[in-house]
Amino acid sequence: MPKFNYFLLLLPFVLALVSWYYFPILANWLSTTIFGYLPKYEASNMIWHVATIIYYSWFTFLAIGVGGLLAVGAWLSRRKARRKPVDFYPMVTFVVPAFNEEKGLSRCINSLFQCGEKYPGPVELIVVDDGSADHSYEIAYACIQMNMRKYPTMKGRVVRHSANLGKVEALRTACNRAMGQVVAIVDADSWWRAEALRSLVEYMRSNGKVAVTGYVHPSDEGISSYVVLQQLEYSQGLSIFRCAQALGNAVLVVPGAIGLFEANILRNILNSKGIKSVTEDFEITLEMQKRGYEVGYLNSARCETVTPDSFSSFWGQRSRWFLGWLHNTLDIHRDVLLSKRWLSLLLWYCLIVEYAGAFLELSAIASFPFLFWFSPDRILFVLNLLWFGFYTLMIGVVSQMIALKFAYGQSYSLSLLYYTPFYAILRFINLWARVVSTVRFAFGHRGNWERKKVSQKPVLW
Repeated sequence: MPKFNYFLLLLPFVLALVSWYYFPILANWLSTTIFGYLPKYEASNMIWHVATIIYYSWFTFLAIGVGGLLAVGAWLSRRKARRKPVDFYPMVTFVVPAFNEEKGLSRCINSLFQCGEKYPGPVELIVVDDGSADHSYEIAYACIQMNMRKYPTMKGRVVRHSANLGKVEALRTACNRAMGQVVAIVDADSWWRAEALRSLVEYMRSNGKVAVTGYVHPSDEGISSYVVLQQLEYSQGLSIFRCAQALGNAVLVVPGAIGLFEANILRNILNSKGIKSVTEDFEITLEMQKRGYEVGYLNSARCETVTPDSFSSFWGQRSRWFLGWLHNTLDIHRDVLLSKRWLSLLLWYCLIVEYAGAFLELSAIASFPFLFWFSPDRILFVLNLLWFGFYTLMIGVVSQMIALKFAYGQSYSLSLLYYTPFYAILRFINLWARVVSTVRFAFGHRGNWERKKVSQKPVLW
């Protein structure tokens, strides 16, 4: 790729600087021209002036500068990535840890057999029933037997823990029994597209990666407003942010929903290190990064997953994610913060922008009444705030269009864009969850897994 393309990474900050300087002038002109309002040019309180400059600068450079930087980085990463047929397709072992997953386990298993049928190399499946109290074992066994008759070239089996030992132990059990050179980890509430396995293996071998992940789509089944907003969130977080991470070999997480690993490397990490955090996927990925291995991301490799569809489940998920992130970054892998790598720079970015920034953004929301009250011209303040809100919405719509285009190409529905104004609700919940998680972490909390409730309804075979 021509090196001058990397100068495009500077363009968003140039646009942010131009916007930062000229937007207040434009807003005042619009207020005067459209509403005929003549501003009162009175001296403002120094504290009020500094606070408005800080908040205005933060949101402008974050939305245009950082957001644009990530979009350009994702575009460059997509152009740089190679995927082509390889001379040798290694044996792959699918690993599915399951605890009380009777509801969606058969769909997961069916999708993996379909992946195996389209993969040129040998494939096996290991489901680990981690002491489930429901019918997960029986469903997994019956589904595997049925699929082996339909796809005789792929084998599968179920391993059962007599007690619930946790997801890490389930992964360790499966990896120690896996015969494949490559291990594919799949959450039991996720299902892969039929071509995903072949795509990931070809990308892994073509680019010299030891671990790769793909795009996770929140399932449309049983869709709610929370799920739709998460579809917007995932399109930005994966097709832009994670894709941009791959440009500098700084992919932070190979998530449990879709991930391929060189078996020996993953097995060594699981057996030699005690995985301590509730975000084991983040901890394992950082350990690989520390050891100098390359981790990649392929946006065209897809899976679908069940995501929270209510406030309580969403809050529980984010609390676990954010506490796990802090536990890994500030405790287990804090030495990575001091290394001279793109990865450490990215971790500092997340720590400052996403966690410290959460406090700043919530303080900005809370300070609006005071900024209004002490404004030298309250009417102009409200008018400019309205113009800024409209401007922010336009930037959000453009950003979301880019994210959806990167995520789904021509197949995405424009109806998703209608939810963009409501995305602020999800962002506010994330901000508050980060603040609460940071405070809890400071007081010694490290998070815990929520146990799935066992369905009392009879299982239909």
